[in-house]
Amino acid sequence: MKKLFILFLLLPILVSGQDLTIKSGSSITIGKTSYITVPGNFSNSGTVTLNSDSDEFSSIIVSGTATGNIIYNRYVNQVGAGEWDLIGSPVSGLTINSFITETSNASSIARNGSLYAVGSYDNISDTWTNATIATTGSLNLGQGYQMATTSGGTLAFTGTVATGNQTITIQNNDAANLGTGRRWNLVANPFPSYIKGNIAADATHNFLKVNADAGIINGGDYLAAYGWKADGSGYVAYNYITGSTGDSTPLLIAPGQGFFVAANSTSPQALIFTPQMRTTAGGDDFINGAPILLYYNFDLKLFHGNSEKAETKYFFQEGLTLGLDPGYDAGAFDQLTPLSSRLPEADTGVNFQINAMSLE
Repeated sequence: MKKLFILFLLLPILVSGQDLTIKSGSSITIGKTSYITVPGNFSNSGTVTLNSDSDEFSSIIVSGTATGNIIYNRYVNQVGAGEWDLIGSPVSGLTINSFITETSNASSIARNGSLYAVGSYDNISDTWTNATIATTGSLNLGQGYQMATTSGGTLAFTGTVATGNQTITIQNNDAANLGTGRRWNLVANPFPSYIKGNIAADATHNFLKVNADAGIINGGDYLAAYGWKADGSGYVAYNYITGSTGDSTPLLIAPGQGFFVAANSTSPQALIFTPQMRTTAGGDDFINGAPILLYYNFDLKLFHGNSEKAETKYFFQEGLTLGLDPGYDAGAFDQLTPLSSRLPEADTGVNFQINAMSLE
């Protein structure tokens, strides 16, 4: 991505030491391939707009305090069978009502009568609830939502830049309420920048490792971020061995990107997103670091006619085993998927979407 240099901009945009101040009447537009980093404090009384498209997302990272609203024009996939998108707010303080009634959003968000294509997920009952004009509350930072636009395009998220630790409560409700509950929790990157997701992106400060080490997300069979493929074939698992641009690449989670994680505990726990996870580097979102070790792999797909119904992946890499390798093996999001695999040794009874083994 390109770094946006701000020194050429005319006053009243002020750069003082490590701080950035945008005075009233001035504006900055950050292109979809650009970013701003502010080592100090960020103060905005003007207009700061960040842009994106289907596979490119701008970023802003503030190390100090942040005041004043920004506008993040975040790409959201179109409505349709098997399409939609999983999205969270990349800004703080945005109410659901103001989001769906904002002038440009009101004509872009898909609707069915009074229902808007902005829906929350309840893993106790495994149900979705879409918003109406009367819906109260805010788009909570760190929470994911199902969203869709009429034909694929950006929606404006207006609010402040999150700078410190952000948390969202998750819980394993699998088998609760007569078996209708799920372990899956829909969460989202709360920052208007990419975050590092796996150990290839950062050996220590990555989303999966931090939350697995803390016992917040499942650190065994389901240690992965599960992204929606938007092609009718379900979800894909991103873990230590699968990244944003292919196998054994860094997992970089786009601003406002939503995804599912498996909660570790049947009691509520705080999933965490830390400032150390933030990065300006990135690329595509889910709908489209460490050294890479020698590996072999193949994908096995199941089709009905020309329609892909399921996929399972096999990886062979030095240092892995025939049993469970947390962060490398990944259980299928849908355990009733028509195509999956099982561990060759110490079978845990879980159907796997990714099965990782040694080279032998």
